[in-house]
Amino acid sequence: MEINNDTYKNPNSDDASKQHKGMPQGLVTGFSKFNRNDRIDSLNNYLGEDVSDFLNTFLHPDEKVQHLVSELSENFLSNYFLPFGVVPNVLVNQQMYMVPMVIEESSVVAAASRAAGFWAKNGGFSARVVDTLKKGQVHFTWSGSGSFLKSVFAQIKSQIYADMAPITGNMEQRGGGIIDVELLDLSHKIENYYQLDVAFKTADAMGANFINTCLETMAGTLNSFMTKHTNKGKLEIIMSILSNYTPACLVECSVSCPIEKLAHMSGAYSPHEFAERFALAVKIAQVDVSRAVTHNKGIYNGVDGVVLATGNDWRAIEAAGHAFASRNGTYGALSDVEIIDGNFKYSISLPLAVGTVGGLTQNHPIAAFAIKMLRNPSANSLMQIMAAMGMANNFSAVASLVTSGIQKGHMKMHLANILNQLGASDGQKEAAKKYFVNKTISFALVSDFLKNDN
Repeated sequence: MEINNDTYKNPNSDDASKQHKGMPQGLVTGFSKFNRNDRIDSLNNYLGEDVSDFLNTFLHPDEKVQHLVSELSENFLSNYFLPFGVVPNVLVNQQMYMVPMVIEESSVVAAASRAAGFWAKNGGFSARVVDTLKKGQVHFTWSGSGSFLKSVFAQIKSQIYADMAPITGNMEQRGGGIIDVELLDLSHKIENYYQLDVAFKTADAMGANFINTCLETMAGTLNSFMTKHTNKGKLEIIMSILSNYTPACLVECSVSCPIEKLAHMSGAYSPHEFAERFALAVKIAQVDVSRAVTHNKGIYNGVDGVVLATGNDWRAIEAAGHAFASRNGTYGALSDVEIIDGNFKYSISLPLAVGTVGGLTQNHPIAAFAIKMLRNPSANSLMQIMAAMGMANNFSAVASLVTSGIQKGHMKMHLANILNQLGASDGQKEAAKKYFVNKTISFALVSDFLKNDN
């Protein structure tokens, strides 16, 4: 598309120059109040061409579904499609699953399927939830004595629990609620800075809205209490917000088998050579940040696909995971390997704050279907499934790296994307797939093949 850099008009205004007088060129005011047609008109002016038909192509034919999707985000224009796929044979704690994945990279699904099938024949994935604790903080400043604040905190805490009762009742009936409220004195880091550090359990909900509502209510209680003591100092609430760092909302997952069983994955190496090479590759990821980031990205290839499919928050989950990988002061691998007495064991530990009720998990039709595919799991079970998928992808990736290399399998799966990008016909696609069975695949080589094929 060729972009027209001229000032474009607000479709609700007959005089763009008046609207933008004294403002930066191209500034649009009140955009969030435009209806969809107005937003597209504005985009048309910006691009210098009409893209209405293109954007309408991706709308859902069911008006009810489309209305639901269009309200998921601000300034809606159209739908963005990603493949909804499935990985079969995922055996977690002796329960077999067909796991949904939303991801644009076919090699990820292929890698997960390969590892899942292998481990299903060798005991499957063993997973356990260590804990499901989540936290949030009320951040505030206090100009008075820290010792005075600490002396009245028991009273504040008691009032907080009393004020929170109407909000937490339903969550408590489901096994969640407020676990503890602590006062943290952080004035040694920032002058007059303190926190209410609050621990929660949110049952089968991810719980972000519940936690934030609780924290804002607590902030009000704290502020009201301290207004009675203005002669002792000044309290100011800065912000109240959950933390996406969830090291205590943790799941562990592992696979293990006799080393001889690894023959199917060891390529040209013996099972013992493969196991040693695999272990060394993991150790490298534990000590070298350059490798660790890519290693952990391989884990989240599997985790994120399930997170997206089930309507959970992949951004929060990744942020927590990478922070957890740095918890010891340096960034390292989220997995570990042991070779003991002829047995190979691979394990990972992941913080995963997820939900199976509320939010998109029920409102988005595909996310609700994904939950149904997984037999309506609890949040704990979903954590275990996600960890297993992270392990499946990572195991396949490391296995490929230490044997045939990553590109052979990856580019084989990527061939279809290259052919589509180059506009290959159905006949050319079939010919290319046969030609590149045992050959190196690259964009340039595929392009040359198609030129010569003509």
